[in-house]
Amino acid sequence: MEQKQFTSLRSSTQEEYGQVQTLCDIIKVLNEEKHFKSAKEVFEGMAPIMDRYMKRGTIGELTRQRIKAGLLNDESLFRDGQLDCDALREKLLESITTDKDDKFERVMAQRDVFKFVGLLMYFNCFRKYTSVEQIREDFCQHIFNEETPDGDHSKSYLNDRMFYGFPMGGHAYPYFAFFWALESLWEYVSDGNGVLDNEKLQKKMIDEYQTCRKEMGFEALVDAHYSDDGPCHPEVFFPNTEDFYGPVLVAVENERKYIESCGEGKGPNRYPYRYEQALLQRIIDKRTED
Repeated sequence: MEQKQFTSLRSSTQEEYGQVQTLCDIIKVLNEEKHFKSAKEVFEGMAPIMDRYMKRGTIGELTRQRIKAGLLNDESLFRDGQLDCDALREKLLESITTDKDDKFERVMAQRDVFKFVGLLMYFNCFRKYTSVEQIREDFCQHIFNEETPDGDHSKSYLNDRMFYGFPMGGHAYPYFAFFWALESLWEYVSDGNGVLDNEKLQKKMIDEYQTCRKEMGFEALVDAHYSDDGPCHPEVFFPNTEDFYGPVLVAVENERKYIESCGEGKGPNRYPYRYEQALLQRIIDKRTED
């Protein structure tokens, strides 16, 4: 009998424009000026940018203002009563990212859009939005509202977990894992003079995993490029970072599925949509109170 292919329970480590891609794009902008010659130089050069990102929040002030000001007031975003998230993403990207002179802000703003639309897509699975006003009510009243008891969640609760608590703390695990891998893989991401090459960085730290996952499937990918975490956690697989980089993979018990983990494997961030669930629950609780 033919076995079913392993599939993925995706978490936010490697989403369409996720934390790691954001990190790579920030590094590439820095490298245009710095011409880094080691992973240590990259790590040190990132510190002020990471501090800026943390103060800014995952979804920045300008993005929040434009959403509040009516950027979403376009009923053409709904087709046959269904929210068209692709159209929404394109509209937001065009409006928010294309007029920025600051290259770092442009990278961060692009992350804004994918984070917001990803959250909206998750909410829509349960909320079944039929109008822009419903979306604005959920986000502007309950998430982007500084006057709520917990404040504006886009400044705190929504912070990408690889950046949250930088430079220390378990939430920053993917950030440090990236740099551990970068140091091991420097020969693959640098040119003949040992200087970081932006195209090679993108290929090795992002594209190679995506290509292997698509062409090989998870089972062959794990066999070729991953090692298990030992007898205590044999279902957790880490990439062999001497030649490969990718997210931690966690095999789901009794199912042919893997979680692409944004935590250490079986840590607190291994559950897909954990943060999205918590935010959605706040909206549900508030509506129940009302």
